[in-house]
Parts: sequence; structure tokens; C-alpha cells
Amino acid sequence: MFNKELKIVSRIARLNTTVSNIYRMLSDFSFMNNIAQLEDKVKIIFCDRDSCRIAVANGGEFGLRIIERQENSLIKITSDPDGRFDCKMWFQLKEVTAYDTRLRLTLHINLNPIMRLAAQKPLTNLVESIVTQLENKFLFTDYTYTTYEA
Repeated sequence: MFNKELKIVSRIARLNTTVSNIYRMLSDFSFMNNIAQLEDKVKIIFCDRDSCRIAVANGGEFGLRIIERQENSLIKITSDPDGRFDCKMWFQLKEVTAYDTRLRLTLHINLNPIMRLAAQKPLTNLVESIVTQLENKFLFTDYTYTTYEA
């Protein structure tokens, strides 16, 4: 009913790791439990390589699945087809130099006009929070690079 796509594009993040390192982490949902929780209200129920089930307080459960992987450059994620909303996320990666990888997260979600108004700010904050957490995970400190061990 009159759903319209809401598109949220993150700022471009600078990650101090190799593109293969961040790609390996983001392209496999089974590593989700190693990533800090976004909020106390979000709980990861189940994850395997291609799918993840998440519970949100007062929001129910929903599933995500990886639908496309382009090694070291793109990961496309979508919501379960039987879910209450149609959502897509794209992680775009580009290695500028060794240990200097740029990342941008784009969220596409179809919502009715009322939900769109209510959800725009929290979803924008969520997208930026994910990017910030990734930046913090891959910080440059004391001339050593943080790596993600699979």
C-alpha cells in the first residue's frame, strides 16, 4: 500500500585493514557473534555463513541473508521474503592502499509513508552506528594494524 523506498547511504569509512580482511568478516554471517552488539535491544538468535536471524525488543524477529558476493568489493544482503518489510543492504569496499580500505553501507527499505517518517532517523543512526563500529574495530594504533582473525 503506497510503499516507497527509503535509501540511506553512510559516510565513507576508512578502515585500517586489508580489503580481504574486512570482506572475509562481512561476507560470512557466522562471524556476527564476534561483532559488538548494536544495542541492548538487539539479539542475534542464529547465524550461519549465508543467513542470520535477529530479534529486536518490541519489534519481533526478522531474518537476513546474503544474496550476492563480489570478492573484496561488494556484499549484498536482503531480508527474508516472508518478512514484514523489504530491506536490502550493500557493503561496498575499496582498497586504496594496503591497510587502507574504504567502506560504504547503503540501506534500501520499502516502507509506507507513516513508517518511513518514524523510521528514517533511527535507521540513519543504525547505518552510521554500524560504520562507526567497523571503524573502531579496525583502528590504527601504535603503528600496528588491527586484523580480523577468521
